[in-house]
Amino acid sequence: MANDIFYVSIKTSKAVNAYAFTRSETGILDYAGAATPSADELSRMQCVEGSAYFTPSWYTYLPEVLQAEISVYIPVDIENLDANQYSFLLHVGALLLAVEVRDSLLVAELLHRRSMVFANFTPILLHILKPVAPESLFAWIYGGFHGDGNFLQIYANDAPVSTGETDTATILYAAAREALKPEPSKETAEGMFIRYFKGDGNRKFNFTMGIVGAANHPWVDSIEKFEKISGAATGFYFADDPEKAGKKRSEIFESLKVKVQAEPYNPHDHNAVSVFIDDLESVLKGARSKCKAGYLRSTGAAILRHARPNLYSYESSLWRIGGNPDYFENAIIVRLKF
Repeated sequence: MANDIFYVSIKTSKAVNAYAFTRSETGILDYAGAATPSADELSRMQCVEGSAYFTPSWYTYLPEVLQAEISVYIPVDIENLDANQYSFLLHVGALLLAVEVRDSLLVAELLHRRSMVFANFTPILLHILKPVAPESLFAWIYGGFHGDGNFLQIYANDAPVSTGETDTATILYAAAREALKPEPSKETAEGMFIRYFKGDGNRKFNFTMGIVGAANHPWVDSIEKFEKISGAATGFYFADDPEKAGKKRSEIFESLKVKVQAEPYNPHDHNAVSVFIDDLESVLKGARSKCKAGYLRSTGAAILRHARPNLYSYESSLWRIGGNPDYFENAIIVRLKF
């Protein structure tokens, strides 16, 4: 009997990507990587809707590349498909997409939200996560909304991960070990990341992080006014062209410029890294003027500053807003490149 093959298809406005999974005669699911199934092959398979893991309506702003239609193709003559395998196939598409676009924080968030779905497929999971695992781990413990939690204990123990693991930091650490080259007996966890981000001088970094302290800074206040205006516009255009206002709204968010920069003069924290974003009210008036939106979390900022002490300005962009109802209603996520 030949191996069963499944395809996870991810369709965005920019592209359609497919990934293959196989199941052996003994019932073991494996990941086969990117694939290019023909339209004829897919037409002879069952197609079911994949899970996006998140509701787009949660988000004040969600980039177009994350607005995906996820489909799972299953053989017509499939027999004895395990419920856990079926659930994994339905949910892994969003994770594959987050890895593909290098949304490191979303990768970690998805692992956290569907930990039980992935628990029985640790080897596949580690392989999928490997390209973004160091940055995802960093974003989760130093740039998200959890804090380092139990990571210091995980790092000190330095134990191998086992199948059935559900802790997000443990899984990401296992996937990142080859790149991070941890030495708990010789350096702290923060020291490990400082060494990693120093790199060899040639490596480029590209990842997402959350902002803290947004409620204490003026940028968030303009979102409410902007939402009232865009909501009214959506209602006005609804009968004629319901997508018109929504598209224009997204274009405005996409156009916002972001500046992430060091504040060595900050009297409270000389490692502080602040975030400025074009003020929405100014944009609506036809002007461009940035205002402070918050900071990178202090420990994460300190790691970046110690890794690159001569870097004062980070290439950055607004990535998404909201979508994290467990922690902060208008979670602001930025992308950093350096």
